[in-house]
Amino acid sequence: MVERKILDTNLKLLIGQDQAKELIGKSLVAEGCSTYLLVGPPHVGKGLLARIMAASWHGSSNVHKSDLDTIIFDEVLLANSGENEDSKWKKTVDDTVHLINLSPNSDYRVLIIDDIDRLSISAANALLKTLEEPPKHAKMIITAQNVNAVLPTIRSRAQIIRLHSLSDEAVMAYLRKQKVKHAEEIALLSNGALGMADDLANSDEKLNQGLAQITAFKTLLGHDVVKGMSVANVKDREVAQGLISTWINLSRRLMLADLGDRQVSWLSDVKNLPDERGLAMFMARLQEAGEALNSGANIRVVMEALVLGANKSL
Repeated sequence: MVERKILDTNLKLLIGQDQAKELIGKSLVAEGCSTYLLVGPPHVGKGLLARIMAASWHGSSNVHKSDLDTIIFDEVLLANSGENEDSKWKKTVDDTVHLINLSPNSDYRVLIIDDIDRLSISAANALLKTLEEPPKHAKMIITAQNVNAVLPTIRSRAQIIRLHSLSDEAVMAYLRKQKVKHAEEIALLSNGALGMADDLANSDEKLNQGLAQITAFKTLLGHDVVKGMSVANVKDREVAQGLISTWINLSRRLMLADLGDRQVSWLSDVKNLPDERGLAMFMARLQEAGEALNSGANIRVVMEALVLGANKSL
């Protein structure tokens, strides 16, 4: 039985997501379900909510320390990291099934499987019987980015709780309450994902990289070919992919602002902003560049072609 006071205290740790918290609050108190599927974009709080639920079932307000009766799939996977790839997943599934079937020390054994949509079909199928017919003492919490990537038989047996990206205003309010510098830029970069906002706020290296990505985007909008080519001088594939991902986000934001006839404060120092057609062309080029990098194309060639193309599109 979940104690409502502890549950309410724990749920306050999750910023925003009021609808999800309301559904979880009602369901846990009513003991209405044994399997929950938390769905939403990366870094919006799915993992935190899973741990809030587990701690609440165990009557604890320490959501960051797992109870002995909480089984975290990734921790079992890490324990089997010495195995080869196929054996690692099979043994992890076997160990997880064994652990969830053990008698609990408290009322429940709780299993948390983060990002189940990354599991192979064979691994998901191996877990299927346990997820379909869990022991009476078991509670299952599964998270996923894409609900359609989860096996239909699992979806049909779970209560689906959806989490969403927060507004920029909500992210900035949270950051300013923490007295974080560059709150507006972090809100831009995190795109409504509070977990990412925290990462940026707590890492000078990540924040500086993000700020450089925004500056590079402004350089492209300024049609400065010389500076633009220096932006293209990226040697690391992961850095280039991150740059393109940020530019897609910023381009989409700029297009939405243009469609809604809204001011774009973070581009106040850029004189001539592109029109919708130019932005659409640039976003198409960004998508093509991202696909090329994912296919192993030469980083420098891809980035130089992207920058030159930007001067024509924007």
